[in-house]
Amino acid sequence: MGVGTVLGAIDRYVWKARIRPVVLALLPLALPTAAVAPGWAHGVRLWALVQLAGLLLLAEPLGRARGKRIERELFTAWGGKPSVQLLRWSGPMNRTQLVYLRTRVQEIVGTSLPLPSEEEERNDLTGADEVYETAGTVLRARARALAGTSLLAEHNCEYGFRRNALGLRAWALTAAAVGAAGLVGAAAWAGADGSGIEAGQVLLWSALAALDLGLFAFWYATVRPSWVEAAAWEYARQLYETVNIPDAGTPAPGAN
Repeated sequence: MGVGTVLGAIDRYVWKARIRPVVLALLPLALPTAAVAPGWAHGVRLWALVQLAGLLLLAEPLGRARGKRIERELFTAWGGKPSVQLLRWSGPMNRTQLVYLRTRVQEIVGTSLPLPSEEEERNDLTGADEVYETAGTVLRARARALAGTSLLAEHNCEYGFRRNALGLRAWALTAAAVGAAGLVGAAAWAGADGSGIEAGQVLLWSALAALDLGLFAFWYATVRPSWVEAAAWEYARQLYETVNIPDAGTPAPGAN
């Protein structure tokens, strides 16, 4: 099975949100190997591709597990899940927007799940949040069946990628450090055999070292809780925009 066949069988969300952060996290470990790869025999290269295909499949559960492990802590630090906060009377939306949104959400989820009043929320925020979370689950399930929600899917992928990347951050920084050490070792080994170093090798090692440094900077400076939070809020806002998309065969809200 070739790598292309494996990639073709992988779901878009699984690739972007779960496998991609693992690949980026572990990529520095492959850089020392890439530094000496031109000297490999064709058989060794083929075996490396087979191993890569297997690693991509193993990466999927790893990426999700690391992200899910920290998600509850993130929601607590943010004051609650963004999609829940947007339905709260005490949330960040202005009154006009909130009343309209809650009216539409109530129409969609039905009377079997009444949204809490302002007083009910004030008296029992935990219970109210449980209702809002359930309403969000209904909206997400509805959105998957609607046309015109591709942007929501993209925001979902982006949030999943950032969350899972944050879960892998410590591993990624360690891998970048190990990769840098490996590149130094590969260069020292190449210079020790007395055959001299070609200009092409110097350019390759320089490019690989720059890539490793760039990856380290990305994981250290960019992959932070605030980076994940921004994506979570964008996804939540996009989710609630779907309340204006009618169900199949139903006119849009306010249409004659």
